[in-house]
Amino acid sequence: MINKKLEQKRLGIFLSLTFALTWIPWIIFNKAFGYEEWFESGHLSILTALSSYGPALANILTRWITREGWKDSMLHLRLKGNLKYYVIALMMPIMYGLLIGILITCRYGEWDMSKMLMSGSWQSNLAWILNILVIAPLMAFNTFGEEFGWRAYMNQKMEPLLGTVGTCVIGGIIWGVWHAPLTVCGHNYGIDYPGFPYLGILLMSVVCIFDGIILMWLTKKTGSIYPAAIMHAMNNNGGPEIGNLLIMGVPENMEMTIWDQLYMGIPQIILGVIFLILMLHDKNKEKVRKIETEN
Repeated sequence: MINKKLEQKRLGIFLSLTFALTWIPWIIFNKAFGYEEWFESGHLSILTALSSYGPALANILTRWITREGWKDSMLHLRLKGNLKYYVIALMMPIMYGLLIGILITCRYGEWDMSKMLMSGSWQSNLAWILNILVIAPLMAFNTFGEEFGWRAYMNQKMEPLLGTVGTCVIGGIIWGVWHAPLTVCGHNYGIDYPGFPYLGILLMSVVCIFDGIILMWLTKKTGSIYPAAIMHAMNNNGGPEIGNLLIMGVPENMEMTIWDQLYMGIPQIILGVIFLILMLHDKNKEKVRKIETEN
């Protein structure tokens, strides 16, 4: 039997620590070095990497403060029987990247397969794709800090309190708002758009809702945080850019507006809805199995 008051307390402590441990350094770094210097340039990449571990550190501290222990920490790889989910984690960003490439061509360009085939040799394109598939997952140490907090702790605490749909929506909004100190400096969407920075924060929350659904599904399926960290790393380190191979007839200097960014998010929204349905289906099957076992 779940002690809901205790779980609410733990969730509150975790979220308070997460925002404090992340926002305070980000605000200080923005003021001291400037966003471009410490976050975008790579000159202070150690600060970028360490600051992303706020959610992971909050997970550890919350467990220590509330004497929770390490049950359901999701730190095991759990490779046996779950390799397909690791493959899905690798391929998912590539899949919606390819869909985005098709959408961009449909909206802004024109189909010309001869130009696409001439855009580079198949050897160089293959080498580029293989490089992403090898290097990007190794960057999961960068995304582990977030996933060990959001998926391995926040989602676990929220789902018994808010249900699966509520966890996906509210958890995604929290994750999106968590990025706000970066979003207001131009992260992902720049600063030159109507409704800045509030529209950017809203759009980031929408993206986090639907990306978070897929990451939550991977975590629940495997009982491990590593597939989510790998998918997150693929998403951050070039996976979706493979879809650029399907972009044809679009001017290289064309600037994308924030509305274009929303348009390009359609594949992630569709995939998020599909995986939410899969999660709800699995949950219903689990309920039926539990009832049958009790009877």
